[in-house]
Amino acid sequence: MYACMNGIIHYYLIITNMNRIIISIFTLAGALTLNAQSDIVVLDLTKATTTLNFDAENGAWTGTYDDDAESIDSQCFSFVHNSMGDYNTWWGFTASNSANNVRQDDTLKFQFSNMAKGGIVLNEDGTVKTDENDMPVVSAEVPYMVAYASSAFAKHPADMAFNDGKAYEAVGVYVNLNSYPYYCIEYGDSYARAFHNGDKFTLTIHGIAPDESERTVDTELASYTNGDLTINRGWKYVDLSSLGIVNQIYFSLKTTDVGQWGDNTPTYFCLDKLMVKPVSTSGISTVNANDANISYDRANKTVSIGNASFASVYNTAGQCVMSSENSSFDISSLSAGIYVIKAGNSSLKIVK
Repeated sequence: MYACMNGIIHYYLIITNMNRIIISIFTLAGALTLNAQSDIVVLDLTKATTTLNFDAENGAWTGTYDDDAESIDSQCFSFVHNSMGDYNTWWGFTASNSANNVRQDDTLKFQFSNMAKGGIVLNEDGTVKTDENDMPVVSAEVPYMVAYASSAFAKHPADMAFNDGKAYEAVGVYVNLNSYPYYCIEYGDSYARAFHNGDKFTLTIHGIAPDESERTVDTELASYTNGDLTINRGWKYVDLSSLGIVNQIYFSLKTTDVGQWGDNTPTYFCLDKLMVKPVSTSGISTVNANDANISYDRANKTVSIGNASFASVYNTAGQCVMSSENSSFDISSLSAGIYVIKAGNSSLKIVK
């Protein structure tokens, strides 16, 4: 069934069972019209500059536990990736082509799937392909992003910045529940309890502007209200236009199931077809202004500051983590993540 409200079409697949409602939502909030514009950049992992090979069993990117793999880059997008391979631990973003959304006994091994069973298909012109009901077409052949946004690892564990150093206007993104938290929310496991009345699982999308101000957009992935569980199974479009012009986007999850050691609900979600629009930087005060000729050689992990006499490197928490008086210096000792390099009156945001 569908409903049209304020020009936005909402599609629902409703299954009712013992006072529980599971809703699969495909919300087309102007997404198709917006991404038809030729100047909008739509995330397409088939164009990734990072080599993406996938595990045949669970669909995970084979670089997920590679400690040297510090990001996944595609077009202008750079998604931060971190891992401790010796401990089979990762956080931030990875990629997947899993189409298996069946409940598994070994949930950690199969933490790389989404409930829609694949990524969103694009037309040849880069627009989202839709079926006869105007719903996004999903394919097991299309890779998508998986995020583990645990605050136990970093203040901003799921970061995305632009690898060309430019600012962009946020447009929209499709998000989906990862199958791991989905089944924990429905049934619980040894760590998380099943949701009950009053529980919520909320994704917050944070946009960092060139002047370092922040705006946010919230979207609920699951909520339990008046005895009914409403939970997302399909790709849900989220309008990000209120974030404005950004040079960084990061994602956080909040659950009402919290224990002594933090979140009990696994803080995973899936992302596809992030959309941004290039903007003119003329007249904009931006941290990417490059008067001091600051540059970053990502391959060699070195920063050059031209004629500036001193440079400082800051993390996303605003802490100075390194400084140098050399015209060129090595930052390979820093952890993977997003940093701001300041030299003289100029600064540059980078993804290491």
